[in-house]
Amino acid sequence: MKSLLAAYLAFGLTTLSGPALALTPSVQELITNETRSNGVALRSDQMKSIENFEIPMRILTPDLSDRIPPEVRDSLIFEKNGEKFVRWIINPEDTKWRLRLEKFLRDKGVWPVRHHYFTGYQTASRSYIVEDPKSHAQFSLKVSTNVTGGKWTDKKQTAADAGDVRRATDYVFAEAAKEPFKNFVVMDEPAAFRANEIDQGMLVRVLHDLPKSDNYYLPGFSAVHDSMGRAIAELNGATDIAAFWNENYNRPLGRTLAELAGRTGIAFDSPHSQNFLIELDKNYKPTGRIVLRDLGDIYLTTDLVNANGGAELVKSWPGENVLRGHLKASVGILHGNVFPSWLTREQYNQWGADFNVEWDKEMSRVTGIPVENLKSAHYRNGNYMSRSVDTKTEAWRLYVIKLQNQRPGVRAQTQTKPWRAVRRCDQSFAGLPKP
Repeated sequence: MKSLLAAYLAFGLTTLSGPALALTPSVQELITNETRSNGVALRSDQMKSIENFEIPMRILTPDLSDRIPPEVRDSLIFEKNGEKFVRWIINPEDTKWRLRLEKFLRDKGVWPVRHHYFTGYQTASRSYIVEDPKSHAQFSLKVSTNVTGGKWTDKKQTAADAGDVRRATDYVFAEAAKEPFKNFVVMDEPAAFRANEIDQGMLVRVLHDLPKSDNYYLPGFSAVHDSMGRAIAELNGATDIAAFWNENYNRPLGRTLAELAGRTGIAFDSPHSQNFLIELDKNYKPTGRIVLRDLGDIYLTTDLVNANGGAELVKSWPGENVLRGHLKASVGILHGNVFPSWLTREQYNQWGADFNVEWDKEMSRVTGIPVENLKSAHYRNGNYMSRSVDTKTEAWRLYVIKLQNQRPGVRAQTQTKPWRAVRRCDQSFAGLPKP
């Protein structure tokens, strides 16, 4: 099987000389796809020297999970003259927010010296994948920048958002610890550092098992890139490119977002292809699993989140993204992107219908609620397909009770209706307490 990069070149695209050889092949390929097979913005895949400030930990608010790999933690936090410091990177494209950070440091009596510790690589947006020159740890960092790729330009990484992402990530990983998710994995964001006085944050994202795996993570927008999407589909023997990605991206994404919503009460606010990656094996065959990233831009459905023990998350979440009595079931694979030549608008409309079929089936599997009780009409808004699912029904009430009873230390609730009525509503609620 020829390499993906060779297939990429075969379709007439030029590429810059590859990133540094210290990168693992899987990480190198992610960078190439992030920057070169992006239908909206062609970016550089060249290694850059990344400037950073060395900021005393005492003037920041660190937020570290015990999930952070030791080599990543030690890349960011070091000790000098008996005091702990944080390497806070400067986005190379930024010309605005670094000046606010410099003033903050001066106000704190810290001289804002710019150091050059990491090397780094652009992604499709503001994050940079960085490499530690000593340990060769490879991970992603996100800070504010007023220049970035795609259609979203000035993007401030606020301290508040960094805290939101950390809380949401911990909540999802707590759920995964109960039972691994079937359809997806999440790129963990196990650490953040906040300069609360100027509302600035730095988020740390690890690349799951990518640095040590034979698998590849293909950005969703690369799957619908005119040439890259065709190259991978044909490497897998496909002749109908749109049908291939319907089966290997759109439908698995429907199952993924249903499982995420059903088990956690979370739905993406902006479910476009920058937030999703497709797992490929070493031969570039899709495994069926989706990789999720960026849990900051999400909706919370209160019934489900509270039942799962996430009441504190609901209280702290921005009010406009807290939903009561319904779930969002939306997808916008081509939002902010361009149509590839092999996908018609009629086919894209069918993708929306197929997404919802998979969403309903997977939600039924997760909750036990019959598919016919989940269906609702979807509508198209631009390149988004959206719908709302009512969670105020009796079937959903019983599922919420089931979630509550599964929490450790929660006393089983007594049903107020006869058991036979519960069984008529849904035969799959095994484990509910009988009166």
